Amino acid sequence: METPPTLETAEYRAELQPDRGSNGGFSLVIDDVTQSHVNPDDPLDLQLPYVRRIAAALSALPVGEPAVLHLGAGGLTLPRYVHALHPRSRQRVVELHPELLEFVTRHLPLPEGAPIELAIGDARAEVQRLRADDDANWDLVLVDIFAGGIVPRHVTTLEFFEELVSLLSPGGVLIVNCLNGAEPRVTSDTLAAVLDVLPQTLAIASEAVLMGVAPGNTIIVASRHPLDAAAVARRLAADPVSVATGAAVVDGQALEMFAGEVRRDALP
Repeated sequence: METPPTLETAEYRAELQPDRGSNGGFSLVIDDVTQSHVNPDDPLDLQLPYVRRIAAALSALPVGEPAVLHLGAGGLTLPRYVHALHPRSRQRVVELHPELLEFVTRHLPLPEGAPIELAIGDARAEVQRLRADDDANWDLVLVDIFAGGIVPRHVTTLEFFEELVSLLSPGGVLIVNCLNGAEPRVTSDTLAAVLDVLPQTLAIASEAVLMGVAPGNTIIVASRHPLDAAAVARRLAADPVSVATGAAVVDGQALEMFAGEVRRDALP
């Protein structure tokens, strides 16, 4: 068997393992954990359950060609997906690790001519730079940031989410991928911060994950305006993978009971 493309750094080992999806494609595996799955022949082929939940969350977006800011790159699965649906959409992807971004794009290039801009840097620093440049017209800001399975604290605080809200267009939507794993409270604390700045919020997860008694992903979706939770729920119900993993839409008072403590930049 041919050795899959591999990237070795002092911090991590990344591989692009072929044919791990039901329709082919490549999985980006970092330190033996699958981070992304990409099917270059079919960018609408989403294999991982959490990515399918994000796709369901996109049902809450207004129609049109949204401008999308991605914080965290992975295998660039979602930029490819958005481009396939909205080929004229302006997209910007921010990734901390230049060697990982180069590795992924060398072996799995983006569609030629796609209006997807790649940027290297810390996500929060990039958000602050965009604010300074008065670039505040993003219809979707998607946060998917992990370091060794842990979400860096400076992208979980109230001040960070206040900065993100300032980048949203009037009808813009914020989507945050949270993972209960090495840090079980990160989801509830992130939810508390998002609710503080954007009270029109829903979450997609199983109840066990939201309660913090099971590991897994929670997708938080928020906006200044009411979200179409019913449309998201219909999309989930039509997806066998989401149904099998117990994904459900939680909003309103039912969601508030899962909120934890709001984190601040200044450590207590």
